[in-house]
Order: sequence, then C-alpha cells, then structure tokens
Amino acid sequence: MEANDFLSEFGLSRTAIRTKLVQILMDANEALSSKEIEAFLDDNIDRVTLYRTIKLFEEKKLIHKIVVDEQITKYRLIKPNKNTEHPHFHCVRCDKVVCLPDTPLPCCDLPEGFSVSNQNTIIEGTCQKCNK
Repeated sequence: MEANDFLSEFGLSRTAIRTKLVQILMDANEALSSKEIEAFLDDNIDRVTLYRTIKLFEEKKLIHKIVVDEQITKYRLIKPNKNTEHPHFHCVRCDKVVCLPDTPLPCCDLPEGFSVSNQNTIIEGTCQKCNK
C-alpha cells in the first residue's frame, strides 16, 4: 500500500509531512523514536509540525506509541488486523524496539468488578544483531 492510500483510508488529507512520516514508518522494520524519524526528514521540516503529526496519527490510530521508559518512546505504524495490545522487545544495547504481535500477553485474574483498559509489557535483553 502506498503512503497516500494509507492516509486516504484513514480520512486524512495528504500533506508532505504526513506522507513522508507514513513512508518512513512503512519502510522501518522496527519502532522509531521521534529523533530517529527526524533523521529521515529534510532540515526544513518544522519539529512542531512533526510532533503535531505524530499526535494526530496517535489520535486517528495510525500509529501506536510504545513507552519503554521515562526517556524512550517509540512509534510504529499499526498494521491492518493487528492488535496493538502486545508485548514489545527492547534491546538494551542498541535501543531497538520490536513489536511481538503474535506473542500473547500474560493475563491475570482481576478482582471482581475490575477491568483491564491497557496492558504494557516490555521485554528487555539483547537483539540478534547485538548478540553476534
């Protein structure tokens, strides 16, 4: 799917920054931080516009936000028919974050009347590349 088609599917107008951001995230094999995204953009792109676009994409559920810790937040394009409620692997050496959509989350028995609205599981270790 093309970036412009993806934007149209979510009812968003096609601007240069939106198209570029979708393309960057489509091409990425892993979740990216805002700094990593900025590295793919031209110097003339306004940071405020980038952050507003990321926020809009979150609100429209085009991307999901992965909070690794207080200092590391990454973003990943939501793939059709994939649940965003899944664990993520964070490499402690290279900071790579990978979605694990086919890995079931641990479940727990909640007290009566309680319900889960969100579950965030980060598995930390070293990735295959860093283990070589």
